[in-house]
Formats: sequence, C-alpha cells, structure tokens
Amino acid sequence: MHDAFNVYTVIEKLPHKIESIFAQGDKLYVGTFYGTLLVYSVREPLGQDEAISVTLVETLKTFSKKAIEQIDILKAVGVLVSLSDGYVNLHDIDSYALRTQLGKTKGANLFSVFSRIEIQDELIPQVVTRLAVAVRRKILVFSWQDSEFKDTKEYSVPDRVRTMEWVGTQNLCIGFDSEYALMDCKTSVLTPLFSPSSPSAQSALGSTLESTLNTLNNFSSLATGGLMGFGSKPGKPLITRLPNDEILLGKENSSISVGVDGTPKRKSGIEWSGTPEELGYSYPYAVAILARHIEIRNIETRALVQSAEMPHARLLTQGKLLYIASTTEVWRLIPNSFSQQIDELVQKEEYEEAISLINQIDPVLLEDSAATMRRIKSMFAHHLFRNHRYEEALSLFLELDIPAEDVIALYPAVISSHLPPKEVEVSSSPKPDAGDSKDSGLKDPPPIIMSTKELEDAVGCLIRFLADKRQKIQKSLLSLQQSTESFSYSHLDYDMSVDDHVQILDVVDTALLKSYMLTNERLVGSLLRVTNYCNLEETENLLLKHKKYKELVDFYKGKGHHQKALELLKTIHTVPGEMYGVLPTVTYLQRLGADYLNLIMEYGTWVLELDPITGMKIFIDDEPEIDTLPRSRIIAYLERLSLNLCVMYLEHVIHGLNDQTSEFHNTLVVSYLTQIQRDSAAGNDDSVHKTRLKLLQFLDESTNYKAERILSRLPVDSCYEERAILLSRIGQHDQALNIYVHKLRNFQAAEEYCVKNFDSSDPTKNVYLLLLKVYLKPPNKEKPMLEPALDILTRHGNHINPTAVLNLLPPSTKVDQLFKFFEKSIRESNKTKHMDMIVKNLLKAERLQTQEQLTFYRSRRVKITEDRMCPKCNKRIGNSVFAVFPDGVVVHYSCKESMAAMNRWHS
Repeated sequence: MHDAFNVYTVIEKLPHKIESIFAQGDKLYVGTFYGTLLVYSVREPLGQDEAISVTLVETLKTFSKKAIEQIDILKAVGVLVSLSDGYVNLHDIDSYALRTQLGKTKGANLFSVFSRIEIQDELIPQVVTRLAVAVRRKILVFSWQDSEFKDTKEYSVPDRVRTMEWVGTQNLCIGFDSEYALMDCKTSVLTPLFSPSSPSAQSALGSTLESTLNTLNNFSSLATGGLMGFGSKPGKPLITRLPNDEILLGKENSSISVGVDGTPKRKSGIEWSGTPEELGYSYPYAVAILARHIEIRNIETRALVQSAEMPHARLLTQGKLLYIASTTEVWRLIPNSFSQQIDELVQKEEYEEAISLINQIDPVLLEDSAATMRRIKSMFAHHLFRNHRYEEALSLFLELDIPAEDVIALYPAVISSHLPPKEVEVSSSPKPDAGDSKDSGLKDPPPIIMSTKELEDAVGCLIRFLADKRQKIQKSLLSLQQSTESFSYSHLDYDMSVDDHVQILDVVDTALLKSYMLTNERLVGSLLRVTNYCNLEETENLLLKHKKYKELVDFYKGKGHHQKALELLKTIHTVPGEMYGVLPTVTYLQRLGADYLNLIMEYGTWVLELDPITGMKIFIDDEPEIDTLPRSRIIAYLERLSLNLCVMYLEHVIHGLNDQTSEFHNTLVVSYLTQIQRDSAAGNDDSVHKTRLKLLQFLDESTNYKAERILSRLPVDSCYEERAILLSRIGQHDQALNIYVHKLRNFQAAEEYCVKNFDSSDPTKNVYLLLLKVYLKPPNKEKPMLEPALDILTRHGNHINPTAVLNLLPPSTKVDQLFKFFEKSIRESNKTKHMDMIVKNLLKAERLQTQEQLTFYRSRRVKITEDRMCPKCNKRIGNSVFAVFPDGVVVHYSCKESMAAMNRWHS
C-alpha cells in the first residue's frame, strides 16, 4: 500500500442532509434532501503543504421543492441537469434558473449523460450529447448535436432500472435488481450479460483465464436459477465507466470490467474486503465506498492501494475531481504526483504496483517515463532474483536487455568467478541508467545464498538467458564484421566495437560452459565443438578438473591451440577411455593440413614409433587435408625416421595417387635397392625376394624414373635383371641382351626381350639382329652359340635381313640348318612383293576414277536467265553471286547455308 491520495475534509457538519454531489472545474455542487442547491468555489492547493480551500458561493433554497437526487452538467448544451421529485430538469448553467422540465420523464429514478465528438454523415465533426433517463420500465434518450436538440427515443426494458452508464457512443449498460444487460440504442436490442445463453458469457467462459472464471463464478453464486437471471434475490447493482469504453460492474464484494461487447477485458476481477455501497473511478484507480471506510485499488493488479476511514460515506464523484460525501460531510481526495507515488512504491519494494502504475498513466505525466520504467523493472528483476523467483527474474532481465555480466555476477563463484572484480562489485544491483543510484534508493544487497536445488533451478534459467544473449550478440558481431560502421546490439545508446562484442561473448560463453558443467555435462561438447569464445584459462582448469579430455581437445582445436591439444593427447594416450591409444592423435593430425606440417611431423614421430601401421594413416588416409601436404617433405621426414615407412608412403603416392613425379619414382627404386642390400646383409632371403619382385615389376612398368641415375646405384656383382631393364630404357639393347645370354643364361628371357622391344619402323635398331650378334660373336673369344641362334632364325627370321644373317653365320653352318629360315624369309619377301603390286594397281584405279569425275564436273553447265529465281528467297538471280548444288539447284550465295540446312533436315 501507498498514499495515492491525500484526504481533506472540505465540508463538515452541514445542517442539510446531502442527497447528491457533482464537481466540475472549480465548482462543487451539493444537492440536499430539502431541495437546496449549494454551490462551492474550490481553490486547489498550490503546494504539498497547502490545504484545499472550499468557499460557499451560492445557496439556492428554491432550486427544487423536493430532494435533489442527482446532478450533472451538459457542458456542450450549457445546462445543469438535476433529478428531483421524479422529473429531470434542465437549468441554466450560469444562473441555475429552470429552463425546462422534461415532462416525459415523470417517474424517473436516475439518468446518465454522455458527450463526445462524432463524425456525422457529412463528414463534419460535431459534439453529440445524449441524456438517458430511466422511467419505470422504459428508458428515454434525449439527443443534442452541438447545442441544438435533435430527438427523443423511447426503449422498453423488462424491469425497473437500478443503475446505468453509457458504453461507447450507442450502447447503454443497464443494471436491474439481479441482472446486467447491454442495450444497443440503434437497434433497440437488449442483450443480458453473464446469462448462460448469452454470447458474452460463452465467450468469457470459453476464452478468459482461470481468475476471470472464478470472478464469474462468484457472480453466479449470488443468484438463483442461473447466472444473475430474473427471479433471484434483489441486490444493488453498481456500474462505473472506465476509459477506453470499459465498464466496471459490481455485485456484492466482486467487480469485473467488461467491454462494449460485454466480454471481460481483464484477466481477473476485483475482490473488495466488503460489499461496496458505491463504485467510482479516478484515473487510474477504482474506488469503492464500504460500510465504514473506502478502498482504493489498482484496477490492473487488483491490489489494495489505500484505505481511509470515512464513516457513513454514501456518495462519490467520478474522475479527477474525486469527492466523497456522507449525509453531513464531504471529503476531497487529491492525488499525489505520480512520481511521488512511484518513489514510495519503490521504497516499499512494491515494484509490480509501480510498473502497473507507469503502464496505466499517460507518459507525459511522468518525466522520462521510459527510463523510469526500465530502472524500476531492473530493480524488480533483482528483487525477484533475491527472492528465488529465478525464471521471472531472468525473463525480465532478458526483456530489459540487461548486460550479461551483470546477471552472471548475481550467481555464486562457481558460475561468476571468471568476471573481473570490478564487474562483480557493481553487478549485484541495477545499473544506474536512469539516474544516480543514490536517487534510486538502491543498496548493494548481501550475497544470495542458494541451496543445491535452488542453484540448479537458477542455473537452468541462466542457460536460457545466456543462449538468447549469445544468439543476439553473435548476430550483431556478424553484422558488424560485414560492415565498416559501428553497430549497436541493444536499445541502449552505446556503440560496441568488434573487441567489445568478443569480450562480452567471452563472459557469456564461459558462464554457459560452467552452467552446463553444473547441470548437464552432455551439452559441454556441443558448445566447445562450435565456434565459441570461452575463456582459455577458465575452460582449461574446469575441463581438466572434471577430466573432460575429449571436450578440452575439441576446445583447443576450435581455438587453434593445436600444440596444446596434441601435447594433451600425447600425455593421456595411456589413460583408459575414449582418448586411449594413438588413434585420437592420428585423427587430429590428419585434419591439420599443410600449414601445420612441422607440428604434424613433431607429434607424428612418437605415434609412428609406437604404432607404425596406424600412424601411417596420418599421411596415407583418405582425407582432403592429407592431399594438401607437401609430399617431398614427408618423404624426407620418413626417410630419416624409417626406410620401410618411406617405401610405404612412396607406394601409396605412386600406385594409389598415380603421382608421376620423376623424383618420387627414383626415390622408390633407390629405397627398394637399399632394402635389398640391408636384408641381404641380414640374411633375410624372403624379404630380399619379395622386394626384388616389387622392384622388377616397378622398373618394368614405370616410365618416370631416370635409368641413368639408377644404374650407378646397382651393385656390380648382382641385380643383373634390374640392370638389363635399365639398359633397355636407355637404348643399350646389346648390353641388355648380353646380360640375359651370358650372365643369366636365360635364352627365353632374351627372346622375350626382343619380342617386347622390336620396332619394325626402325631397321637400324633390329634387336633380333643384335641378339644374333650376341649369340654368334661372343666376347672374350668364347665359342659361338649356334643352336640358340638358329632357334631365333627359325621363329623370327622374317624380321631379320638375310644378308646380315649370312654375314654373321660361321662358314661351317650347314645349309639344311637354314632351310626353315630361308623358307620363311622367301615367303615373307614374296608376300611383300605381291602386296606392293596390289597397292600399286589400286592406286592406279583410284587415279583413273578421279580423272573421270574431274572431266564430268568440268563439263557441267548452268544457265542463268533473266527469269531464273532463287528457290530459297524467291528473288531473281540476276547478276548476283550464286551457288550450285550437286542436284543442279541454283541459289544466291547468301542463301546457300540456309538451303543446305533445309536439305539436311528433309533428308
């Protein structure tokens, strides 16, 4: 509660019994039981300490013969309206002389006035004034436009009207003994409110909140046979007009506000401490006269604002000029300034009431209302937090866009320890963004003590707050990075740079990480695997403390601290768990790429030493980053580390990736040779055999190595087959054949060599002839090998010149030994001769055909006459350049291509 009004007694111990009161401007009108009208002049207090001054200026004893039951003023018409002796009378507003007595109103018991500017059919604004008078079971409505009387309408109602008020421009809300109804003055339709069959009741029962239903149930419990239906026990209905075409309806100790359509407009009704005798409204409060006191309540929150002892009070006025009267006394309630009321509410920590008050009043009535509202909401949010209403507090913090560090600082050190000391010092109370903190009445509250359950609840709410903040700040940061101008991320009037955003995200993400660790550790990985701004030192300590090694590795990777990640993997590779062994390190190194080759080689060494097969996946697995690694540096690195691993990598590069680099092929051959020498010295014959098979196959298939360089690396007394292949690559066929024949004694291999390397287009390099020379002209005066030479002549003699053969054969060679050679040679010669003759005759026939065609085409003629037309464009050929198709069709040269295309399409 607070002092919304100051109460003054303006009239006391009046000798006349007061029947009615009305106030307008600086005038107070009092109607008495004996028909006397008392007019008072009112001087408002100029200061807080000054009292109100009320002076009696006129006493009209002959105003009426009977009690003045009701008073009002029609300002647009210039009359004072009174109800007395069952009639409604119109008096001059200045002289109070009776202008007219409305004869139709005989038997009237109350009236209601209404005045508003309306747009008429001519689109001209006019002041429309209406006077509704209740007369027994009918209602009379008198209308004026500007100051001219317009018409009178009469409406029948089912019961005597106990109270009524205008709602909107055309509707009357009427209170009977036990029912409320809305009457449309245009259509004369009367709609009961809150009856089971009425649309308004069905809407209320179907769509409003539980508190509204409770109020309606209270209304229904006061009547029998239905919701306030006819036939129930009579009670005093009360109707009060509210702003925005709302009305406040009362029954017993309950009140509910409804709109022009009869449906409830607020979440719940007002429950008074007793049964009101009268209801009123003074912006922005509802006022009720009870048995011995009055109550003033916030119409929005329904909270009791103020109460005052006023025995026997029975009358009140509406609006800003709030007067309350008993039979002999009149009190004036003057509102305190809204800023004063708000300050008092804040001092009493009644923040909801202060917020409700600011929401209801016009912003012009409160200096800097937006900043005041923000300040009070901030204080309210902190108040909620201190009272362990965390979800409400965090929602309000989010609505106010309170800086994340201020909210985090409210939490215990387990969440807020990463904040700088100065942040923690000031963040326990709202930021003084709407004035000095001294003026706001705030003090630094003591630290909040939370139980384990309370801390979990509070952190759960914080997670939602931080997630929302994180999304907004990241969006702001992205916009700022894409723009050259500064970008403000909140409604506060300050700009933030990229560094400012990053600093805030550091605080937010670190707090979010701590919150996850406290409530749901499974979410830690999802935060650290994406782009985050968690504080490095805080995150390291926290994750190491909880042995979250995988998450820490992900965090290091995201931050680019690869050496720290790899060092951690090396340290924990013997710790049982998901990071056990070398595979996590291998996987990490695979995804680093060429920019981190030195790091790959540094931490790949211990992996290759511990598990070479798995470790080689760093260089030979199917990952896009591996393809970017410089192969020459990897080969050099592996050569220093292990010859076998180097060979494995070279085989992958050459055979798997089809790399044609000559240097790599040379290196592989040399590596094979080195392996052979090493294994041979160790007596490992199986390994030597396998390696030699791979070497021979590679030398035979590859075309990218440099044979000259390899030859110098071969041992003198071994590797004859390898030497032969290399000699063949450099064109030294005679030396290669010498090796097959004299070193290896493998005549079949020598013959296969000739088959493979024979080139019929180059007779000067006839390998078969070279092989004959090796057989028949051996070095060192060895005996000629006539038998294998004759075998070659028998099988491949057709590829050797007979003259050269005869010059090589020893004189002792028998002719019959050469029979097959000569037979094959002669047949081959005859075959060649006959083929040449056939070709000659074919060419001669082709020449004759060509000459015949030439003669035919030279003899063709085309005659161009004056009438000859182009079939394509249908124009004369004339002297234009033309073209002739094989079928004799003549067209313009420019029409040739399109005509040819048409012919192709038809064909």
